[in-house]
Amino acid sequence: MSPLMAPLQTGNLKRIRQACANCRRRKTKCSVERPICFHCRRNKHSCIYEPYSVTISDNSPGTSTAPTYENSQLLQRISLIESRLAELSGQAAQQPRPSIDLEPLGRPILSTQPAVLGIPFVTPSQSVLDSIIDTYFLHVHNQPYSNFQEIGFREELRKGTLPRCLVLAVLASAVRFSTHELYAGRALETSEVYAREAWLSVLTDHLTVEDNMGVHVVQTLTKTLAGRVNSGWLKIGLAARISQGLGLMGEPDAWLPATEQEERRRAFWSVYLLDKLISCGRSRPLVILDQDCQVQLPCDEITIRLGEIKKTYTLHQLLSWNTDIAESPSPFALVILLASIFGRCTRYVYANRHTDEIPPWDTESEYAAISSSLLLFESYAKSGDASVVNMVRQSAEATGTPNHQELGHQTFAHTLFHLCHCLLNHPFVLKLRLKPFGSKAPHSFVTRALQNGLDHATQLVRLLHDVSEAGGLVESSFYAYCVAIAGGILSIVSQEEHQSLPCRPSEMLECFQHAVDILDRLAQV
Repeated sequence: MSPLMAPLQTGNLKRIRQACANCRRRKTKCSVERPICFHCRRNKHSCIYEPYSVTISDNSPGTSTAPTYENSQLLQRISLIESRLAELSGQAAQQPRPSIDLEPLGRPILSTQPAVLGIPFVTPSQSVLDSIIDTYFLHVHNQPYSNFQEIGFREELRKGTLPRCLVLAVLASAVRFSTHELYAGRALETSEVYAREAWLSVLTDHLTVEDNMGVHVVQTLTKTLAGRVNSGWLKIGLAARISQGLGLMGEPDAWLPATEQEERRRAFWSVYLLDKLISCGRSRPLVILDQDCQVQLPCDEITIRLGEIKKTYTLHQLLSWNTDIAESPSPFALVILLASIFGRCTRYVYANRHTDEIPPWDTESEYAAISSSLLLFESYAKSGDASVVNMVRQSAEATGTPNHQELGHQTFAHTLFHLCHCLLNHPFVLKLRLKPFGSKAPHSFVTRALQNGLDHATQLVRLLHDVSEAGGLVESSFYAYCVAIAGGILSIVSQEEHQSLPCRPSEMLECFQHAVDILDRLAQV
């Protein structure tokens, strides 16, 4: 018998606590609303949810039922997931769920759903929905994820053929950028409400229904994170498995329309990108492996708007120096290339260093291999940060506002490029990597690596600052991680006196202040 399953098979699962402490003490049925349930809100009591716990008993007297500490922890985590799914599914089954039918009078419709986080669920009117969809394609689409083509999405929305979960997911990802008066002062909270409703719709309308899975479920899951890293990591894993089940990792059937083929590719690559970005931490292994990705990379924006079929490269081809690249990859394809390299960087940073016997200055090391791959981006991009900023300015001058859909991937790709160099040459990482080799570490290598990290940290912050000053959008939540890494390097180097690094404290201080300003702006959304 498995050690993990032993407590479950030898005992009886009595209950999983879901109610708040007050309702449990008063033996009152709790509405399980967070952060304040119905009874506590009505009676003006403090509402406290204790950690989920599970009670196990054994029918045989004298038999110890206490699992080991490790098994207890695992069991509680499993119980937490199961109880939360049961809670969500139970609420979804008990409550009438409004459709996305829109009131033509332009007034918001309050649904019969209970309030979440103190905010009632709102099915927006047609005018409000149109405003949020405009906001989505301005602030979210291609920043950096790209799941569908704008004209096709708007047409399906007009016909009412889009799945409910997908519409809710789009609302969740766009409403935090909305300036509509309906969401004034509560945009972030409402975003979480829409994300939760989209997730409930996926659970009740698709995951529990036979043969009702499609690309729209994958698209929904990539948009319902709502800032929750732990649950988001689980949802990305689910989206990846569904993608594999739908065959999105391979080329779509040739008989499908060109726009639908490209939509399937972009849905998969958006999941791939999210998997790489959300796994930039300890104990967060990647779900999608590069060698399993056989589908070609996304095409350029002009081709998808024209509805044409265009043959592009695969990720494997783009990562190889032997591939003859006749045409520059699309900006979205370059983002995927950098995401693959970024995944290698995070594994390098968080790997078990005791098993790394090859010094980073060795040509056979992972450090050297990643550095070589980063040179691929320079050969494909054929433009530096200044060119990206100039494109933003020229676009703003030509039309009055930059074309954010075309420029979003350009900015993100260059930011990822600098981030990879920052991680690879971060002072903390270098110190840990060089520690096993002691005095054998070449001084010239250390100096070059530190200077390289400082240069790219400076360029990363300046790029985002200049793009923002030129009218471009710097709103993706991942930019906060990028700026934090770069700002940390600037802070470390500014506190150390390293005569071999030609850097001016005043310039680093100015750049560090730019980083703080960027984080302040990102905190608003």
